[in-house]
Amino acid sequence: MNLAGINNFRLPAVIIAAALCSALPLRGGDLDNVLRSFQEAYCSTYSRDAETTDRFIRYSGYGENAIDVLLMQLYFSVILPEKEVDRVLSLFDGSVWKDIDYTDKSRGGWEPTLHVTRILALAKAYMAPDSPCRGREDVGKAVHSAMKWWFDTMPVCPNWWHNDIGVPKKMTAALLLMKDELSDYEIDGGLRVLEKSGFGKTGQNRAWLAGNQLMKGLLTDDPDLVLKARNEIAGEICVTEAEGIQPDWSFHQHGSQLQFGNYGLAYAEGLSFWARVLDGSPYAFSDEQCGILGDFILNGLGRTVWKGFMDPSFCGRQLHIDGCRGKAFEMSVAAENMIHTRWCGEGTDTPDSRMIERKALMQGIVDANLHPEEFRNSLIGPVYYPYSDCGVYRTADWYASVRMSSLRTVGFEFTNSENLLANFTADGALLFMTDGREYDNIFGFWDWRKIPGVTAYDDGKPIPCRKRDYDRQNHSGYVTGKVSGDIMVTVMELDRDSLRALKSDFFFPDMVVALGAGIRSYDPSFIEITTAVDQAHLRGKVVRGDNYLWHNNKGYISLDGAPIELSTGRQEGTWEIMAPCYKGVTDGGDVFKCWFNHEPGLKPGSYAYAVIPGVGENAMSEMADSAPVKVIRNDEACQAVLKGGTVCAAIHRPGRYRLAGMNIKASCPGIYIEGR
Repeated sequence: MNLAGINNFRLPAVIIAAALCSALPLRGGDLDNVLRSFQEAYCSTYSRDAETTDRFIRYSGYGENAIDVLLMQLYFSVILPEKEVDRVLSLFDGSVWKDIDYTDKSRGGWEPTLHVTRILALAKAYMAPDSPCRGREDVGKAVHSAMKWWFDTMPVCPNWWHNDIGVPKKMTAALLLMKDELSDYEIDGGLRVLEKSGFGKTGQNRAWLAGNQLMKGLLTDDPDLVLKARNEIAGEICVTEAEGIQPDWSFHQHGSQLQFGNYGLAYAEGLSFWARVLDGSPYAFSDEQCGILGDFILNGLGRTVWKGFMDPSFCGRQLHIDGCRGKAFEMSVAAENMIHTRWCGEGTDTPDSRMIERKALMQGIVDANLHPEEFRNSLIGPVYYPYSDCGVYRTADWYASVRMSSLRTVGFEFTNSENLLANFTADGALLFMTDGREYDNIFGFWDWRKIPGVTAYDDGKPIPCRKRDYDRQNHSGYVTGKVSGDIMVTVMELDRDSLRALKSDFFFPDMVVALGAGIRSYDPSFIEITTAVDQAHLRGKVVRGDNYLWHNNKGYISLDGAPIELSTGRQEGTWEIMAPCYKGVTDGGDVFKCWFNHEPGLKPGSYAYAVIPGVGENAMSEMADSAPVKVIRNDEACQAVLKGGTVCAAIHRPGRYRLAGMNIKASCPGIYIEGR
């Protein structure tokens, strides 16, 4: 018998201090080599063919996506084809671009930053050895003219991030690419841009700022500054319970808030880039530090992407147009960077077996994300992240995740007027993907009260948008998960906004079973309470049986006979709810949506259903009749299922239980998994 008490769910804290290299001999030649490595890495492409290059550019919004720095970064990850360079130059009037609103004062998608984005993109097109526009006089002239305008004008954004991090990061990279052609005025202008970009902050912000200072050291030939900046960056390569990589390989920023696809992805991309640039120099990160970066990608971040799409539950507040696709591409950039380090055998005449294995795993991430039509997923198995109250279940053919929150974590955020309908997103969201396109660009017209897996209320008012951490937390510490072999069980006591529920999910290799019990509401204004089963793009026909639905090779079985409500109509909305830069951008589409209704009030409600991914229509009908899983109990004391010969139970109250012929004595709440 294996009983895990919820009070003992945490992994031991592992704090790994980054090794500093303060005793390095400082030589000018070392800086020259690092600068050359920087230029080579920046001038490389992460695309293997023209079609993939086009995707990088499209997912970046042609470099215009200032609201999501990671999507914008895709614009620099490839060498721009000549047609794109010509398009950008056609909009240039000799000093500024005609399509940019330079009076914009937005905090998030600040338009003037596109001016600097294009400076860097054109500088790369002008300098990259493999660029079709290398050395083209009109390209070089445009770069210098655009730089001069910026240095003459020095625009300021109301949001500190653009002034201190974003603009200096892009401008200084462009200056380094063009270093041999810079005038004294341009160097001075770059240094003025860098004035606000000192050391400080925490987590990825600290790494960004230090990266800007490292580039400043290369620009001014200052080995002491390069060394200090390198050590600041290395100081963030650690496992910690503060902001950064958590002991379970999840990532926190802005407090105890999961940030896989926002700050965590930026961390992986940025620090893997520096690992690549510094590799082979006296400033190189240690094998231990590279191991932390690699393990974060392989055991954490990389598992949240499926067939070229990042799971929307892990995109943070950045559920933007093409965001899930673009973040998967950015994930491939980080993996590719790691391939170009000694940790994966780069520059090693005789790489050992560990290096070869690491390189193969990283290459698998690159291939599966950029070319899912050719390469299969290589990361298999369940992982639960106790520090972030979430879990991921991966098979060779399908993917599922559960996103929860507790008193230990903050569920979501509203920043810069982004993500305004996120109130229910960490209340037990249970998402499924087979081909990866289930939720692609659906968020502008999603029903945000019916997020898959979530039990939510409707009080007839707009979804609340409250910024206090207290209002964005689940007010229960009883949230946990357990993995045993190929089985994962998660438990969440939902306690938010006068709504209570006990929610347990049971993940098996061929299905996921979801049980809910004790569903109560204490607010008389609630007019509806629902538990959503799924909400995705309508793809083909929908089949309804006596106790099941089938759609897009997924089956949904009601295990307690309750009717599954169904909608297949058109939904419409606006992307402005995701970010103000999408003002006036409306969208719509046909949506498959199914859910259970519960009666508001104190009478406890429940649900019991199974989701079977990757099942054909005929097989689904047979499976629904054969009862492939049995619900043993589903109440406020215990939620348990029998699958094959295995009993899985979430025990909420101490006591003695007899489940499918097995006796369990539970001294505290916890998760029980036992095979006969």
